[in-house]
Amino acid sequence: MKLFFKKYVNEVKNSKMFGKWYARVAITETVGIEEIALKMQDNCTVKRADILAVLSELGPTVRDLLQDSKRVKLPYLGAFKLSISTTGADSAEEFTANNVKSVRVTFQPETRISSDKHRVKELTSGCRLMEMPMYGFSKKEETENED
Repeated sequence: MKLFFKKYVNEVKNSKMFGKWYARVAITETVGIEEIALKMQDNCTVKRADILAVLSELGPTVRDLLQDSKRVKLPYLGAFKLSISTTGADSAEEFTANNVKSVRVTFQPETRISSDKHRVKELTSGCRLMEMPMYGFSKKEETENED
């Protein structure tokens, strides 16, 4: 497995980093629940239909638990919780639910301590980076290729 990246140059003229080269992850495709179920079926004894049934219920169940002020931890993946952004009030009595500006989902990836005492995120463990072989096409060509 390889994590592809693309190089790009910073073209923001008023940036201190103008003209410097960077990289970003190149997403090669979007994988849905069906593809996940097929891959999981290949790795265990549970059938695709059973995996689909469980995965289909995972989202609504996690939503319900999060909205019940729970933190949801999924082994090898990480933990989810809801957090809020609020505006201030002059006193506790004046603070109400109307001070809540937004509710967000916060994700904390599963980590472990490696033998050399460093924290390793499970989702990035063993990641091999590789430059995307071909990505020199224009946005117009990219749009045409998506049809």
